[in-house]
Amino acid sequence: VTRGITKKDILTFIGIKIFMGLHKYPSLKSYWDAKYSSGNLNFNKIMSINYYYLVSKALHFPEKEDSGSSSSEKDSSACTDDIENDARADPRQKINLYLEKLAQNFQKNYDLGENITIDESLVHFKGRNSMKFYIPMKPHKWGFKIHLLCDSDTNYLYNMLFDPGRVGKDFINNKECDSLSESIVLKLLEPINDKKKRNIFFDGWYSSISLMRKLTKLGFLNTTVLRSTSKELPEKIKKEGYDKAYNENILIQKYEGRKTIYFATNYKINIEELRNIYNIKNRAVDTFDHYLQLTSIQRRTVKWYKKIFLFGIEAAIINSKLLYELKTGKRTTSAKFKEKLVIQIFDFLESKKVI
Repeated sequence: VTRGITKKDILTFIGIKIFMGLHKYPSLKSYWDAKYSSGNLNFNKIMSINYYYLVSKALHFPEKEDSGSSSSEKDSSACTDDIENDARADPRQKINLYLEKLAQNFQKNYDLGENITIDESLVHFKGRNSMKFYIPMKPHKWGFKIHLLCDSDTNYLYNMLFDPGRVGKDFINNKECDSLSESIVLKLLEPINDKKKRNIFFDGWYSSISLMRKLTKLGFLNTTVLRSTSKELPEKIKKEGYDKAYNENILIQKYEGRKTIYFATNYKINIEELRNIYNIKNRAVDTFDHYLQLTSIQRRTVKWYKKIFLFGIEAAIINSKLLYELKTGKRTTSAKFKEKLVIQIFDFLESKKVI
């Protein structure tokens, strides 16, 4: 009889996944081959390859948090059956609880700074899935879109929102908002409930004068780039000889470079300062995205939720590295940090009984 999969098995599985991102071998079986284990961890002593496959196959994410009581389990299973039978069920439900718990832990362990960046990240996936996006500007053009809120100065990931695409847009769209992008920005900002003044930076996909007005009412300063096709862009600023216009308390400034750019902000600043600050502060999510690609633990799979699971593990590792650097003042590479992390995971599992 096969024993039940324990917490120790899950931690071992994660440790092996991190190691695989650091050392690229010809195939999955190579990690259990004796000729590759010299000088590195011997996986045959940690977990057999057959049990690794079993854990990977059994990996499951509950749609609702288990309360522990038998009656609630019945209610939960009944609710799950209803959801599965509902054609309009949120397609993200299998992974939502996992991402929400991760985001809560990220917020619990970090005090968000004054400058915030909001942008999208793409988790590479080539299989068939209705939530998949095509973004030609990304290194991997096909995958799942996750909207990230990062600290502009440290690149720390503070909040995230999985975008279900066209099939599930009603589940993230706020009826009080004028567009889906507005709903996403306001949803990401929900955990920020202190009175600290903050500057928000986001690109043209999210931006609109309507959103900027809402953010101003909430007490946020914000800077963005407006598209030339924006309906709320004043007509006179498009004309030659005009480089500045106002829409209520929103300042819109035109910048003539290789192409015409319309910056919009709700605080007083000249165009050169505005351009420089925007270009510097709006890079946080791109930097975090770059960290995700370094020694990536992602592997090919047909199970879409496993891709999101590994994204969450990598995001947690990056945030841990950033916190380590902030607290110790020491800089380290992602590879060195992951190497130490793998050793600590297996040392911990060996020294303590984990149930």
